[in-house]
Amino acid sequence: MPAEHRFLNVVGSCVEALFERMSNIPEREIKTYNTQLAVHEICTNIVNHAYKDIENGRIQVLFFLDEDAQQLEINLYDYGVRFDPSSVREPNLDEPQVHGYGLFLVRQLVDEVVYTPEASRNHWRLVVKW
Repeated sequence: MPAEHRFLNVVGSCVEALFERMSNIPEREIKTYNTQLAVHEICTNIVNHAYKDIENGRIQVLFFLDEDAQQLEINLYDYGVRFDPSSVREPNLDEPQVHGYGLFLVRQLVDEVVYTPEASRNHWRLVVKW
């Protein structure tokens, strides 16, 4: 999909559609919302940072639903500027700040978050379990 803010709701709609088709998930509405928020945050970071000065960026999204393992894996790929996770400090919740909560929030919302810089692209892997 185009790496533009106006397309980010498409991924959230896909997440919602996947969760709607599974009736065996405890707290399905909460899982759906948390997953949508986490994916939206990662995609927003891709648009704002990976493609900050790059036009016509793309985000590739792959979903792997494994009902036997009771998990949804979401893989997000971009071809923009690499990200250095060590450059992001955990926010100090006792000292409010304007920015810097995104990755912290994503880690709270899903069960696994992995960022891997690959040869020609960046790869975010989010896993939600139930």
